[in-house]
Amino acid sequence: MTGTRLGLALGSGSARGLAHIGVLKVLDREEIPIDMIAGTSIGALVGGAYAVGVTPQEMEDIALSVDIGRLLSLADVAKPTTALVNGRRAEAFIREVVGGKTFADAKIPFACIAVDVAEEREVVLREGDLASAIRASVSTPVVFAPVERDGRVLVDGGVLNAIPVDVVRNMGADIAVAVTNLGIPRSAAPVFSSDPQMASAETSWTQNGRFADIVYSRAIAAVMDRLRSPSVYQLAIGSVELMQRELSEPRLEDADLVIAPLVDGAAYYSFYEAERIIAMGEKTAELAVGKIRSLMTGRVGRGVGSNEPPMAADKGDKECT
Repeated sequence: MTGTRLGLALGSGSARGLAHIGVLKVLDREEIPIDMIAGTSIGALVGGAYAVGVTPQEMEDIALSVDIGRLLSLADVAKPTTALVNGRRAEAFIREVVGGKTFADAKIPFACIAVDVAEEREVVLREGDLASAIRASVSTPVVFAPVERDGRVLVDGGVLNAIPVDVVRNMGADIAVAVTNLGIPRSAAPVFSSDPQMASAETSWTQNGRFADIVYSRAIAAVMDRLRSPSVYQLAIGSVELMQRELSEPRLEDADLVIAPLVDGAAYYSFYEAERIIAMGEKTAELAVGKIRSLMTGRVGRGVGSNEPPMAADKGDKECT
């Protein structure tokens, strides 16, 4: 390996984001060094835990221990005017995973993404208590009550930045590897997917817009199917997922490689399907290992020190803390 710095952007996706654990298992096994991590929502939880030294195997063991009973025990009902779930028990669970660590304790530079609803801007959290920052990043509107932190009211970072490729670029990544759980993107970067209809390891549809549109439409149709005869919960989750999928497209254009595990039938709350979801992340990451190695040894990516200009910054307001 060269001195090229690899940054990992771990996206949102609720329970489907457990696939991040499988991706990390492969990168660890293949001894591919990660120099910085940025995460949103479930990506913040998995990325933050890894950054402070929780191994992928330890994370998998924790995930496999979450059955339906444990999942329900984390759902402390909130006042109807705020959200479905208060989130105090969820934060206690997060604190069990990462301990009483702060960002300063991270062995790998780490950032997580939240949104300040009062200021209407993205916030990149990099200081202070880790568990409360992650809790803010996972606070899906309507489902979880927002978090008050440092005088701000924070919700899920996926509202504005579901896959924080730009953040790992700003942290100094030469090579940006994005992991998305929102379906197969229309990215110009090489995309690796566990989709059984995609026979080749590296997808070729980046030159074939028609096929890309077909795949993308199929992913949207799957979400819309779940919204027939919708409940408030289904409407909220489905709407957020559709929004995140569309907003993530321009951000993924700045990635050097995209890993896109697809887990059929996994819902927002399917944490009890951890074994299947993690295995799919592992399978997908294995397809990408060769390309990651070639990026690390063959050229510098579109970040710091490259000959290609980085993608223009997002036009929305952003604040780093």
